[in-house]
Amino acid sequence: MKILLLGSGAVGLGLASFIMQAGHSIHLVGREQTVLALRKHGLKRQGLFGTASFLPQQLTTSTNLFDVNAEHFDFCLVCVKSFDTEGSAQQLKNESTLEHSNTPIVLCQNGWGNAEIFSQYFPPQQVFNARIITGFIRPEPHIVNITVHAQPVHFGSLYGGNLEGLHRLSDALNQGGLASAVTDDVGKDLWAKMLYNCPLNALGAVLQVPYGHLGENENSRAIMEKVVHEVFQVMQGLRYDSHWVRAKDYLDAFYGQLLPSTYEHESSMLQDLRAGRRTEIESLNGVIVREGRKLQMDVSCNEMICNQILFLQEKNMA
Repeated sequence: MKILLLGSGAVGLGLASFIMQAGHSIHLVGREQTVLALRKHGLKRQGLFGTASFLPQQLTTSTNLFDVNAEHFDFCLVCVKSFDTEGSAQQLKNESTLEHSNTPIVLCQNGWGNAEIFSQYFPPQQVFNARIITGFIRPEPHIVNITVHAQPVHFGSLYGGNLEGLHRLSDALNQGGLASAVTDDVGKDLWAKMLYNCPLNALGAVLQVPYGHLGENENSRAIMEKVVHEVFQVMQGLRYDSHWVRAKDYLDAFYGQLLPSTYEHESSMLQDLRAGRRTEIESLNGVIVREGRKLQMDVSCNEMICNQILFLQEKNMA
């Protein structure tokens, strides 16, 4: 099986390592710094799932799609940041043969709304989503470190796409050592991740503490609970469901199971702010603010957190 991977961040490198460990081929299209490092040093994974190393010749890389335009791929994994979603969709549409080959496009991204963007450029039944609750960080361009792992990766479709083919991808990750499954309820999974990310990612960045610390103080808990209630009402206003009937039910699972399993994890937004990079706030809490306003709902807590992150982002990128 040969897989095209778009994006050179920690998530993309992490997924690539498991797929390669199962004996499959990866062609990675990414930023020049990462591509050069991979060509020189190969790919190395460390952390929770142990160490795995791959020689430079075990994967192919490029900084654009022109080099792979005529090649056939079994899957395309999109692992770019959410603010690059539209640019990536346009690039794949204009510079690849994916649309004509009907290659499944699997979005391995944070936030909500990525599939909606991709479905404007490709047939919706060709677009799939992955729900990933695994913490990846990249200490060096060619090294990925796995810090936390909460649940198996889930693959599915928001548009009624044929799920049968996804089992090949899921099996590859399972064989490589990362638990994975195909599901009919990926929409519920994606909103579960929103319910997890919205109270933790931005607040952890603003307060500069690991996730677990946020659950130990009544003040941060009050903020997170307000965020969750706002996310829940917007989700239901958009006519989506989650795995929980009420926000209170989710919060019981959040404090009892999800937060303890990611106690020491540091927010990806905190990592981005430290590095002077743009954050994904617009596809997380920002989605709640935009959609909540349309629905005329109170989303003031999510709005406050968005404003704080945008302030820090502009300050650090100046």
